[in-house]
Amino acid sequence: MIEKLPESSGNILGFRLSGKLSEADYQDLLIPEMERAMKEYPKIRVVWVMEGFEGWTVGGAWEDFLLGLKFSAVEKMATVIGESWDEWMTLLFKTFTTLTRTELRFFKKERLAEAWEWIRS
Repeated sequence: MIEKLPESSGNILGFRLSGKLSEADYQDLLIPEMERAMKEYPKIRVVWVMEGFEGWTVGGAWEDFLLGLKFSAVEKMATVIGESWDEWMTLLFKTFTTLTRTELRFFKKERLAEAWEWIRS
């Protein structure tokens, strides 16, 4: 499931990702929100809060791949993680940021406020 966070404003978007993401999660919320922001701002910034994230369905994985290709307007990305974060997820995010030249920082969940502060700076 993907939900938009209330701290989102202007070119700064925040999303909570939990459970197993499906194609519908991307199509119903994430892609429309990012496209809307990209129409208004040349560069956007994103905070991902990963809570109980379990990966993707096949359709969700494909949408995630396409999202990376489509949204090169992301200039900064903060990823807030819990203790159960896997190394492959770090590799996945770093690969995305290498392809899109996005600045990326990871924050532990108890540093969520710091992540928002960094993304706004």
